[in-house]
Amino acid sequence: MARKILTEKEKKKRRKKRIFLVFFLLILLGVGGYFGYRFIDKKLHPPVVEKKEKDNTKIKDFDYGYMVYDMDSKYYQEEFKKLKEILMADEVDTKAYAEQEAKLFVIDLYTMSTKINKYDIGGNEFFHVDRREMYEKKVMDTLYSSMLDNTYGDRKQELPEVKNVTTVSVSEIDYTLDTNAKDENDKSKINDVPGYLVKLKIEYVKTMGYDTEASVIIIQENGGKKWSVVDYKPTLNPKY
Repeated sequence: MARKILTEKEKKKRRKKRIFLVFFLLILLGVGGYFGYRFIDKKLHPPVVEKKEKDNTKIKDFDYGYMVYDMDSKYYQEEFKKLKEILMADEVDTKAYAEQEAKLFVIDLYTMSTKINKYDIGGNEFFHVDRREMYEKKVMDTLYSSMLDNTYGDRKQELPEVKNVTTVSVSEIDYTLDTNAKDENDKSKINDVPGYLVKLKIEYVKTMGYDTEASVIIIQENGGKKWSVVDYKPTLNPKY
């Protein structure tokens, strides 16, 4: 069979097709290589989960140190707005302040699904500065001890989320506060300070066997504007 002799026009057309195919393959290889690299790089270096600040209660030039993050549950953020309204009043209602703070403390403590790891302690910003370190250590060693790390957003562990907290009672009390004096002869070691005992009921999105009751004691922190959680027990009948 005789070989077909191409015309100059047909040769140019064929060359164009070959060039087009080469460029097309190069584009496919480039795009495939880029996404392949992105996929492998993401597997080898996954992005770190970061909490981003959304709001705080710096009101009237006073920073309470409370914070809302983008990872906080919708319920927590809604209740936080109520606390902010209380603190923005010309005259702060300390009883309402204590009640709302106790609610937020419990919500944040038990909504473990929003925490990055066991060192991301819920409710610590509401705890009294002189007892905060002790509180954090206790939570890490007990409630949060089995929490898996979620630094790279790959945690599969099911954790609790609080959906509702209701007030059972709010009562005025005198709380015996240990001020950690240098020696036992220091008369300032023990002080009876006024405060509030807030009793709460806790409900979860899914029942998982976590505490459903809470008694929270809130006192004025070092004589300032801020009132803080100084003691907490997961029962409505605490023994002090």
